[in-house]
Amino acid sequence: MKRASNSYRLQLIKEIATKKERLECHDPMASYIHELLDSKSNPQNQKEHPHRFHGNHFDENIGGWVSDDWE
Repeated sequence: MKRASNSYRLQLIKEIATKKERLECHDPMASYIHELLDSKSNPQNQKEHPHRFHGNHFDENIGGWVSDDWE
């Protein structure tokens, strides 16, 4: 197994310590904000693309963006 760099290990320790502090916090507003931030950073919970964007639209049949000129 490849050894992780010192900066990567330090970043992991920082994230774990921050998460532990968040879990120990009993402020409901702070907990709600942290849940929102975690859900935005988690790609599984992200909402679908908007259906219109600068003259293009998202076509779910083909799974991609199509120019409005093609309709």
